[in-house]
Amino acid sequence: MSYATQGLEYASGIEAQSVKIDPLVIRAAKQIYRFYVDSYASQLPRPLGVAVNRIDMSGKLVYSQLILLPQESFVPIEQIESDFH
Repeated sequence: MSYATQGLEYASGIEAQSVKIDPLVIRAAKQIYRFYVDSYASQLPRPLGVAVNRIDMSGKLVYSQLILLPQESFVPIEQIESDFH
């Protein structure tokens, strides 16, 4: 349920915080991350974030650099965890 791709890095720091992400995409990313924490957190490293397909709201954990498809959005782990705990 995860993937890692090579390519462009996501925006970090201030740039990542200024990007507006659809609340439905954030909600999907939080659900995907919650499943990861409940099922695999002790076996897998902490991801960088979640890539969410905006068409069907499916997603994958991202562990390294990524290339997003046109219909995908990246939600950084910091944004997911900000309201998670």
